[in-house]
Amino acid sequence: MKNYSTLLFIFLSQFIFSQVGVGTDNPTPGYALDVNGSMLVQEDFKVNGYSNAGISSNDFKLLVRILNSTPPGEVAYLDMANVAVGPVNIADYVFTNLSRDNVTDVDLQFSATDYIVGLANFQYIGQHIVKGSGATIGHFRTRTFIRNGTWHLEMRNVSRDAASNNAITYNVTLIVYDRRYFKELPTLSLDMNGGVDGSIPAPVGL
Repeated sequence: MKNYSTLLFIFLSQFIFSQVGVGTDNPTPGYALDVNGSMLVQEDFKVNGYSNAGISSNDFKLLVRILNSTPPGEVAYLDMANVAVGPVNIADYVFTNLSRDNVTDVDLQFSATDYIVGLANFQYIGQHIVKGSGATIGHFRTRTFIRNGTWHLEMRNVSRDAASNNAITYNVTLIVYDRRYFKELPTLSLDMNGGVDGSIPAPVGL
């Protein structure tokens, strides 16, 4: 009889203490741990994953651990319902009725202090490029750059023009990163000494 009583006590103890509340006397049903207040995580922790966020996905929060807090390990979150962009954002742009093939300086109006802007999936649609001397068709330059505190865009054939004016369309995808969630690596330089191959050290901190 004593053994049965002990087993029953252990079973009831696990049931009673299956929910833990920190800072609250009434833990939310369905959660093993309910923390009402700030939380500090001193070591690594593991949580469940989340599916890809769509255009209208505002019903989740991104949990982050801040290493430079005092003491280190403060847990914070990004509320998607209250921000204009997420950590990584993808936007498709279309440029039409261009002067020849030139997009020399478009102000994208993304703050250089807050964001990092890259580009991908560049597509040229329309008239062919007029060949120059030596039957060359020049070369394209596609880049994002910072000017006057915002990100700008350049997409053009540097040395040649399209056969007809206003007959070119550019499709491009911009990838916009929120600087709060990404580490910007330092610029690395390598003197090639007139050669065509070489190696450069990896960025510090990787």
